[in-house]
Amino acid sequence: MNILLLQQARGRVRAAALVIVMVLVLAMAVMAGAFAYAMKVEARLAINTQSNAELEWLGRSGVEVARWVLEAQRKIPGEGSYDGLNQFWAGGPGPIDSVDNPFLGLDLSNVQIGEGQVSIEITDLERRINLNTAPEQVLELAFQVLGAGAGEASQIAAAVIDWRDRDELEHIKGGAEKSYYAGLNPPYAPKDGPFDDISELLKVRGVTPALFWGGRSSAPPPPPGPRDRRQPISLVAVDGTGAGLADVFTAISANRVNVNTAPLPVLRVLLGGDENIAQQVLQRRAGPDGVDGTEDDQPYRNAAEIPGATAGPLNSFSTQSGTFQIRVDARLGSARKRFVGVLRRGAGRDGQLMLFHPE
Repeated sequence: MNILLLQQARGRVRAAALVIVMVLVLAMAVMAGAFAYAMKVEARLAINTQSNAELEWLGRSGVEVARWVLEAQRKIPGEGSYDGLNQFWAGGPGPIDSVDNPFLGLDLSNVQIGEGQVSIEITDLERRINLNTAPEQVLELAFQVLGAGAGEASQIAAAVIDWRDRDELEHIKGGAEKSYYAGLNPPYAPKDGPFDDISELLKVRGVTPALFWGGRSSAPPPPPGPRDRRQPISLVAVDGTGAGLADVFTAISANRVNVNTAPLPVLRVLLGGDENIAQQVLQRRAGPDGVDGTEDDQPYRNAAEIPGATAGPLNSFSTQSGTFQIRVDARLGSARKRFVGVLRRGAGRDGQLMLFHPE
């Protein structure tokens, strides 16, 4: 009996020892995996650090390629009077006649520059309303189109004006100045100057992340690279309920909005909130297939062609863009870095590079 009990006890000890050994082996495997992953990350960071200068020059070279594309676009016969989503710079098919196509064989999603490659995405900023110059009534209407009530929209518009003006006087409609922001936790001071970036709106009284990002509710992740240029783009899908302030406003642009690239919520705001007229503008622009950025597009050559537009809205529209955001994905071997530039197209080839920084 004692021998049997002793054997059972030894068996239990062996089982416990086996469990302990398995746990130790598993823990060591996890530690080894974590160590290998950390080494991989550190190696990639080291590669990127060593290649920073080369990647930056690749990024700047990508901006220069975009500059050339924008200048070449203006010289195509019949396309100098407008900028539209069917053009090559915007991801459209470009000129159908290959004789007049300076972009034949060029793929902006993979441009070889020396030993590196860049992917380039060009977006005009005139598709949105300039937040620094928009009148108060335009601001109020924009907030209403995006879902704010009339009273709330009025107060947010007042707070935006207080943020961007250079005085410390509170707007008569109940904006916000230093006393309001000083009472926040943590406190901060209002800008009392123009918006440098649209994200500053998130600091303005009354602007919530939901209002700013719309249906996305938060910042969208950066795309892995420019979209597939073979796929048409449709801004008709962006509606007044799913859009946010980030889809409507920009901090840098000319004062007039390009009717050929503006999305639906922007058109609605500038056309007095009338969604029917805004939809008519989109339908005419997109052509028979109803999709922006395809061969059958019918871009406006003159703002006077806009259906139902009166003298007031006509002064808000143009058919051309002058300010462009350039996103460049630079790759050199296994090193990779993304850059953003803002280019203002000039009368000649010397367009002004306003901003350039890593994304």
